[in-house]
Amino acid sequence: MREFPSAFKAWRKPIERKIDETLETNFDRDEANQIIKYMFKTGGKRCRPLLVALSTEALGGDAEKSLDAAAAIEIIHAATLVFDDLIDKGQVRRGVPTIHMAFSNEKAITSGLFLASKGVQLLANYRNPEMMRMVGSTLVDISKGELLDILSDVSASVNECVAIADLKTASLFGTASGIGAAIAGAEGRDLVAMQKFGRSSGMAFQVRDDMLDFDDGSNEATLSGPNIVTSHLLHEAPRPNNHSSLLNPKTRTTNRKILRVLKKAGSLEFAEERASGYADNAKESLRSVKRLRNRKILEEYADYLWKRKD
Repeated sequence: MREFPSAFKAWRKPIERKIDETLETNFDRDEANQIIKYMFKTGGKRCRPLLVALSTEALGGDAEKSLDAAAAIEIIHAATLVFDDLIDKGQVRRGVPTIHMAFSNEKAITSGLFLASKGVQLLANYRNPEMMRMVGSTLVDISKGELLDILSDVSASVNECVAIADLKTASLFGTASGIGAAIAGAEGRDLVAMQKFGRSSGMAFQVRDDMLDFDDGSNEATLSGPNIVTSHLLHEAPRPNNHSSLLNPKTRTTNRKILRVLKKAGSLEFAEERASGYADNAKESLRSVKRLRNRKILEEYADYLWKRKD
């Protein structure tokens, strides 16, 4: 399952149009509008907003009514990327300069705050207290995860990496699925199960993302932050383990070299099994959803996240 599933493509353009409409004319000054739209110029698969629409549809709801919420989730996600790039001092994202490099730190910070606020405003228009509770909890989770990420480094344990991924990444996937389900009228146990589906799917996505950091075997320097693949290499691969110096950011070891070590140690195989396991957990969560009308499309979504090639 290398390509984006064709069954999902129908929702991508409507989601993109809704994002464009939402961000088109928030300011009288063109420069301000340009800055807040900058994060969306490189596109993306829109996995998180897609999950909102698919969850609504899978529970028999009108997915057209979920488009504002889908746009809100992607706008909030973009805000988190602004701050992530600032903290990491990242210079490039998806082949273009990061927003603080293209403009300034000050403009990036204020645009990130605006995007997060705009996303919450869109969700508030649904007048659904449960949806606001979910997004509020997720914003807290993301902030906690970011702080834990800052306090950690490449030597973090596998469990530490899992905790950070759950907070920083999986929480928003859980809320995306939960909000989509809420729009379809889900309540109680069905709503909780859908949130679990999204959260487990998000974990599968993040573990796969950690694998893709090395998958191209490029000559770029390896990452310096927590990553479940390198954490396995350091802490759980067969002994003797003398890879600490290899992963020291100061050595500037290339991805090409580290990839050979990861394969030999079984770390990539370990991560793939974890990603597949999270996807299985996600699909298992659907068994208790009584209102579910289309289980297959959500199962395909979970499988895509852990099998994707980019």
